Parts: sequence; structure tokens; C-alpha cells
Amino acid sequence: MCTATWLRRAEGYELFFNRDEARARAAAVPPREGLVGDVRVLAPRDGEAGGTWIAANEHGLSLALLNAETRREPPGEPVSRGLLVLRLAGSENAVSLGARLGSADLSRHLGFRLLAVAPGAMTTEVRVWRWDGDELRDEVPVLPLASSSLGSRRAQAARAKILERLGRGGLDSLALERFHASHAPRRGPWSPCVHRPDVVTRSGCHVRVDGGSVRMRYADGSPCTAPFGAPLSLARVSRV
Repeated sequence: MCTATWLRRAEGYELFFNRDEARARAAAVPPREGLVGDVRVLAPRDGEAGGTWIAANEHGLSLALLNAETRREPPGEPVSRGLLVLRLAGSENAVSLGARLGSADLSRHLGFRLLAVAPGAMTTEVRVWRWDGDELRDEVPVLPLASSSLGSRRAQAARAKILERLGRGGLDSLALERFHASHAPRRGPWSPCVHRPDVVTRSGCHVRVDGGSVRMRYADGSPCTAPFGAPLSLARVSRV
């Protein structure tokens, strides 16, 4: 139950992400710097399972998690998908991420889509993988990327129309920020900023990667009312 958009830039990109969660879920821990292996990572933490739904590392790779339908339920108690994101957050690029994801045991995880955005030599690389409880496969990235427990296809279609209207003059960072705070077509389950009796957009996140830095801003609350805080920053590094 989330929404992601991105914008390619010279030497990098911008990524916006709304996290929709149950109102009763424990409060998240705002982003902080940490290590995954020997790679520096910026990520918030889930207040219950301890994983994350979004992470950006010093190589400029960002990962974002969206729920997806599950065709086959995992055996026993499901393992948090956010813990998987945290384990993968030290990947150097989308290729190594895809290899690690493909070799991981996903059988204990409920369905998800994993978005990866990474700066490339010629252009920003965007990839999406879907796990349905039975099979892992690549998907074509679509803008925006959205999910909802009430129906991901409907959420995707509704939010795509809103983004199209906002982007008629050209998509930029300000347009994406307005989109993620929007209550169009009306305040409720299908607006980018979700408000339901049981679920609400609990936070917003903005990642900006350029030639020298990786920055993450966080809104601790619904983006319609909660402003982004000061950014955390990592120096961007490349390994030969």
C-alpha cells in the first residue's frame, strides 16, 4: 500500500515514496545512517519488524518496497519483507541487486514488488521485480508505481490520471512533491495521499542522487500536512 515516482536527472535521479500503513501500526523510526556489510545506507526502520520499506546507499542505488498480491501463502509465519529490503540495501547496483534477489529464499515472504533506481553511465536505470509467493519475475516499470489492499490496479489507474494532469507542463521535482501530497480525485483510498478509516499515508520520503551525493528527506506523517525535514546526506562513491 504505497506509491512511488521518480525523475531522471543528469548523473542521477529523484525518487519520491509514500508509505501507506495501518493506523494502528507502531510508529516508524525516521531515517538514519547505518552499515549493510561495508556499505553506508540511509533508511528509516519499521517500528514493529525492524526492517525498512525504502533505502538509499552510497553507490546511489535506492530500493523501495510495495505490497503485491500473494498467489501462494508462505509456510508458517511470514518473514517481514522489510528485512529482505534491508539485507539487499548494500548492493552495488541494479545488476548485483537482481542477482542477490534471484538467489534469495523468498518462500517465507508474502507478495511484493521491489523497485530499484540506480544511476547508470548513460541514463538512470529503473527496474521492478514482483514476487507472488510462487514466482519471481521482472516487470516493466510504470509511473507512478502504486499498490493498495483494496485493489492495486484501481490505485495505479487513479493515481496515473492524477500524475498526468499535474505533469502536463512537464514533470519536475515540485510536481512530484505536489502529487504525493494530493487528495485528488478526492480525499480517500485512491488519492496519492491516502486517508481511510483503517489506513493512512504514514510518511513520505524523497531521495535525490547526483554526481557527488545521496540525500534523503523524510516527512514523518501524511505528506498533505507533514513537511519534509532536513536531509541526511552520504558522499556518493564508485568502486572499480
